Amino acid sequence: MRIQNIEFKSLSLDDLQPGLLDSFNRFQRVTRAWRTVEGERKLVDAPFIDNWDAATKNEIIAEDFHRCIHHGGEVICAVHNGQIAAFAALLRELFGSAQQYADLMQLHVSTDFRHAGLGRSLFMMAAQQAEAWGAQKLYISAHSAEETQAFYRAMGCVDAVEINAHHVALEPFDIQMEYVIGRDKNQRKTD
Repeated sequence: MRIQNIEFKSLSLDDLQPGLLDSFNRFQRVTRAWRTVEGERKLVDAPFIDNWDAATKNEIIAEDFHRCIHHGGEVICAVHNGQIAAFAALLRELFGSAQQYADLMQLHVSTDFRHAGLGRSLFMMAAQQAEAWGAQKLYISAHSAEETQAFYRAMGCVDAVEINAHHVALEPFDIQMEYVIGRDKNQRKTD
């Protein structure tokens, strides 16, 4: 599916108004998810619905987006007809044993805009920005849903070498992942 009239833009603090995400539909019906069972990661039946109400959306704007931008990070949006269709939030502060990670705090695509390449585009924009900041890797605390994991694996993400304990405490079922920035460029050089 190709969507016309998509504009990519970075948000500023002035953009962070209540209602910014009113038209954003986070709905996801999960049927299977990855879980650790007897020390081994397995895909298991784990039906639930993930959805954001208005209060959750406004909390993301007021807390997550604000903290991200206020501390020098970036919130990149795909905008369709004035409405946010997808967004990525990338924290500026690098972490890890060699300050190699930039935290891809959020990456979400509204239900009606999935499978149109917006997530892929935002992911690559976030990787380019992280590289400009000096990061070698993106760190992703990724939802354990089968579809979400398939997306990140298709992007080239693997299990994180170093684990961010803060993310594990916040979302114990998330899979901690990383993406080596410039991986495609490095592969082309060796081919």
